[in-house]
Amino acid sequence: MDINDRVYVAKKDPAEREKLIEEYTPFIIKQLSLFTNKYIDEKNSDELSIGLIAFNEAIDSFDNTKGSFLSFSSLLIKRRLIDFLRKSQQNIVPLDLYIEKETDYEAENRKLEIISFVNLLSLYNITLEDLVKQSPKHSDTRKIATKIAYTICANPELLSYLKTKKNLPIKELTDVLKISRKTIEKHRKYIIALVIIISEDLPILKQYISLESEVSKI
Repeated sequence: MDINDRVYVAKKDPAEREKLIEEYTPFIIKQLSLFTNKYIDEKNSDELSIGLIAFNEAIDSFDNTKGSFLSFSSLLIKRRLIDFLRKSQQNIVPLDLYIEKETDYEAENRKLEIISFVNLLSLYNITLEDLVKQSPKHSDTRKIATKIAYTICANPELLSYLKTKKNLPIKELTDVLKISRKTIEKHRKYIIALVIIISEDLPILKQYISLESEVSKI
């Protein structure tokens, strides 16, 4: 029985509802953490309480004709979190990017995912404007940048280095890929943005990376 079917059971079965919420608490925490760029305390956190309530609400209001439950619950969690952040006047996320709910929840999810992406970029002091300015104009260069990004994501040590040091492991990359240091440094921000898209929970943005390792404009 897949998650969508289990949700319909949970609507009427309190035991299954409780089991579902407990099982998907890590998913809820991940959505909250990704959106706010902060550690979510599992024992004492206003955000987690909001996330659990939103997930429970999602079970009640889910309609499988409109998409998957996990997409819908992720959207509802972020909506409720935005309401909380606005009321508490916290500027953790760029809420000006989120003005109002869309009639199409997939469109709204796309907007919310971009906010998460902007938050993650900010950890590396990168803005969307930086990406517009530094995105490679030539197809071959984009392919090289994408190859570098996938290499980092496929190597836990390289990925850990990037996330810890907030910079590219340039020496290791030049040794492994035989690509010049100058090329890597020139497209540093673009490569980091690709790594974020590939390695984080950003399924909509991942669609912009084609099978031919071509990267379209975000």
